[in-house]
Amino acid sequence: MIESSELDWIVQKTAEFLADKVKDGPLTDRDINLAFEIFARPRLESLSSSFESDLERIQARDLIMMKLNDRAKQLNAEFWKKTE
Repeated sequence: MIESSELDWIVQKTAEFLADKVKDGPLTDRDINLAFEIFARPRLESLSSSFESDLERIQARDLIMMKLNDRAKQLNAEFWKKTE
């Protein structure tokens, strides 16, 4: 089973991209998906042997996406004073 600290690290590094991107305009679902594809997916794939099942891998992906969506809303609120 994979440790949550590893997933938190992936979220943190991916959120750094979003923090830079929010300066260009409010973050969209497309921005979140792009950040996931560029930063999170390759790191998740490198941890694939740590997952006990496909379900665990899917749950890890979903957790990362949920946290990235939350972080994007927070960044939009902080930077653009609105949430979308």
